[in-house]
Amino acid sequence: MLNKYFALIRMKWVEMFEYRAESVIWILGALTQPLVTLAVWLGVSDGGEIQGFSPNHFILYFACLIFVERMTTAWDVWDLDREIRQGTFSFPLLRPLHPIHWGIAENIVYKVFFLSILLPIWIVAAFFIEPLRLALSPLEWVAFLIAVLFGLAIRFLMGWCVGLLGFWVSRVVAIYSVVEGISLFFSGRIAPLSIMPPTIQKIGEILPFSYILYFPVEILMGGVTLERLVTGMIGQVVWIGILYGVFHFLWKAGLKAYSAAGG
Repeated sequence: MLNKYFALIRMKWVEMFEYRAESVIWILGALTQPLVTLAVWLGVSDGGEIQGFSPNHFILYFACLIFVERMTTAWDVWDLDREIRQGTFSFPLLRPLHPIHWGIAENIVYKVFFLSILLPIWIVAAFFIEPLRLALSPLEWVAFLIAVLFGLAIRFLMGWCVGLLGFWVSRVVAIYSVVEGISLFFSGRIAPLSIMPPTIQKIGEILPFSYILYFPVEILMGGVTLERLVTGMIGQVVWIGILYGVFHFLWKAGLKAYSAAGG
C-alpha cells in the first residue's frame, strides 16, 4: 500500500504542476473572503475591542483562519458529482485501489504545495506584523497539527458523503453549496464563535464545522486550556467516526444503485 501511495503521489504531483497557474488562482481566491471579512471587523471595531477581540486579535484570527482553511480544504465532491453524473466513475471502480485513495493522495500533494507557499509568506509577514509572531508551547504545536489533520479528515469525509449522494441525486454540488453556506456561520469563517450569539455557539459545538476550522484556529492563536484541547479533540474523533460510518453505508448502497452507459 505504501508503494502504491508513493506512485499516486508522484502522479498527482506531476499533474498539479501542469496546472500551476490554476493552483495559484485557487490560493488567491481563498484569500478574498477572509480578508474582506477582516476589513469589515476592523472597521466595526474602529480601534477598540469587541467582546475581548482587539484589532490585533482580529488580524491574528483571520490570518490563522486562512492558513487552517487551506490546510483542511477538500474538493472531492465536485469530482464525484461530475464523474458519477457523466458515467466516468466506472473507470475508478475498475482499478485495484479504492477511489478514495486517489483523493487522499491528491490532498497530500496539494497540502504540501499550499504549505510551501503559505508558510514562507507567514514567516516574512511576521517580521512586519507583530500579531503574527506566534509563541506556542511544544504541546500546543503538536495539538495544532493533530487538530488540523482531524479537521481535514472531517471535511474530506463530509465531501465524500455528499458526493456519494450523486448515486441518487443529479446535482450534489447544489446540496454541498447549502452545507458550505451553513458552515460560514458555525465554522468561524464569518466571525470568531466566541463573539457570536450564545445560540450560534451552542449549535456550533454540536455541528462538525467548528471542529474543521474554529478549533484548530483557537489552538494556533494560543492560550487554549487543556480541558478545551481534550473536549475539542473528542468532538473531532466523534465526527470522524460518524462521517466514516455514513460514508461506508452510502458507498455500499450507492454501488448497488449505480449504473452507467458509455463514458
